[in-house]
Amino acid sequence: MIETALKKIGLTDGEIKVYLALLEIGSSTSWDITKKSGISGSKVYEVLDRLSKKGLVSCISKNNVKQFEATNPERILSFLDDKNKEIEREKEEIKKIIPDLVLKRASSTKGEVKVFSGFEGAKSVYEEILKDCKKGDELLGWGLTEQPESWESYFNEREKVRDKKGIIHKSIINEKYQSLYKARKNLPNTHFKFFSREMEMPTTVLIWKNKVALYIITKENPLTIIIESQETANSFKKSFEFLWASAKK
Repeated sequence: MIETALKKIGLTDGEIKVYLALLEIGSSTSWDITKKSGISGSKVYEVLDRLSKKGLVSCISKNNVKQFEATNPERILSFLDDKNKEIEREKEEIKKIIPDLVLKRASSTKGEVKVFSGFEGAKSVYEEILKDCKKGDELLGWGLTEQPESWESYFNEREKVRDKKGIIHKSIINEKYQSLYKARKNLPNTHFKFFSREMEMPTTVLIWKNKVALYIITKENPLTIIIESQETANSFKKSFEFLWASAKK
């Protein structure tokens, strides 16, 4: 039971044997640990080093001889906390690169690609969304971020039209853009979740039916790209589902 639990938190068989051996025999030399654990002398230092990095083993020198000792078993809880924090950091990094990864996938699939420039182009794409979708259809998106006031004013008004048509919009935005949230939060077919403040990006993604729109909002040359491909849309939808599940309410 103990071995199974330790394996579930990520310890290897060798680490488990060495750790349990140290708990039983206390402060010991590598030779004693080798005899007790059954781990070969050529491997025991490598295992001890990994356990030390996880905070489960400490080392001191007595008369120029290294002595190893298992730390308090409660340290395992701290190890798990550290591991969870690292996982959260990795998730945040993955969130940042998902748009780039799915674009690479999109570029390898067949489908029509259209590019629009400027504010008028961005408006044209949104009007296409309103034309394509009917009541009950879903518009999924993430990355909504700070934008020119004229853009926000226009899209807030068109969002009212979209909502009135019964098109459901699920959107993940940066939590610091409260003006956008407040303008739309009372629309009944509109649902928000949030990225942390650190997760800011110049690209907004919108997905509907078999299409994906990428709004690249920059001051110099804003662009909007539509990719019409069911395979690409399905790929982006899976990415959205992952982000939606982990985003803040």
